[in-house]
Amino acid sequence: MMTEYVRTTIKLREDVYQTLKEAGAKNISEKINEILVKTLFKEKKSLFGTMQKTDLSDLRDHEDRLE
Repeated sequence: MMTEYVRTTIKLREDVYQTLKEAGAKNISEKINEILVKTLFKEKKSLFGTMQKTDLSDLRDHEDRLE
């Protein structure tokens, strides 16, 4: 699957540009895309399956609450 790209201009701080340039002058766009994807499309955390397992010994009769 081929990813389509759109050309645009962004303004970078000089220190950010120098850091990206050190990663490779030809790879600046790829690095920016990688950073943006990681930042903007963070995997959402789910609470599914986070509760501890319980067994029947944790249950009590409803009559216990009346006392």
